[in-house]
Amino acid sequence: MTTNEIREALVAIERSVDVPPVDRVAFQARVRAARRRRTTGRALVAVGAAAAVVTAGVVGNAVVDEPQSAPLAEAPGEVTAGSVPDTVFFTVDHRLTALDPRGVVHDLGQVSEGVIGWTTDHVYALDDESHVTVRRADPPFAAAASPVPGPVQSVALSGDGRYLAWHDLDKQVHRYDLDAGREDVTFAATADSYVAGVSEGGVLVASRSGLSLRVAAGGVAVPLEGDSDGWASDVAGRLVTVDESPEQSRLYDLSSVSARLLETFAGSAALGPRAERVAVIVPESRDRARVEVWDGGTLMPATGLGDVVPTAVRWADETTLLVQGGRGLYSCDIDLRCGKLPVDGEPDLGE
Repeated sequence: MTTNEIREALVAIERSVDVPPVDRVAFQARVRAARRRRTTGRALVAVGAAAAVVTAGVVGNAVVDEPQSAPLAEAPGEVTAGSVPDTVFFTVDHRLTALDPRGVVHDLGQVSEGVIGWTTDHVYALDDESHVTVRRADPPFAAAASPVPGPVQSVALSGDGRYLAWHDLDKQVHRYDLDAGREDVTFAATADSYVAGVSEGGVLVASRSGLSLRVAAGGVAVPLEGDSDGWASDVAGRLVTVDESPEQSRLYDLSSVSARLLETFAGSAALGPRAERVAVIVPESRDRARVEVWDGGTLMPATGLGDVVPTAVRWADETTLLVQGGRGLYSCDIDLRCGKLPVDGEPDLGE
């Protein structure tokens, strides 16, 4: 076969095959999952996030059942290690799941890309098509109206539960005041922008141009050191944490015209809802790490985790810390005494 005959054959094949259009929403979902694996994962969290990447392409084929509940254990009458003061939310096998204070696990009947956050009234999550869904935070977890009209590229809920911020497919960033029931901040962003956090101080946005706490009129830049791209960042009030590597993160105060460094941590940091405490996953070796909490002056170690390798932490409230490790989920009380929660499968605390 001559070169011309080969070229003509290839052209004929190309014209005979219908190429489906790019599913932009699905693509953005896979990008978010990959970014979670690269940023919040870094060294230790990569295990949990990598599982999300593997199944991101097929999660839409899962069958969504009606919400079901199964009592696994009875929690003690008071909040102690291994129990939760209020219902907490996570995903198990990409299904939105709740654990109530009685120790009952509820399958909410929704396939989910991940939990955005929750309050005592509502839980906010992403479905398998990047839409923000809202449900009541108590049984039977009825669906509620979402303030977000379409699919999102990234989204965050403030630690105090007042503000929801998102980056839509039209390259606009929005902040919605859930207490007032209205959108109060909107500004244009670049296609590569990522909403890392939100608070009354503004929307924390990362992009190729850097990291900043933004409002419509402008913002305050946050320093990025090393190879950090700002995606693994968070804000509470006007305090911002930035993970720079698995071994280091920084805490900045943005209450003035420029960011002021307050503290440097030897690990990946998670701000408490009201910026009163910071949880840190401190790597000790390739397969070992510990959890510590900074209260503004000292670092206190979490106890009761044994040989569990923590892969993610998330604050349920200012006094209760959730720790994801291996196939287990743990809660730590105000004194950082931790106990295993009655959850089967591989729980994922989300972004």
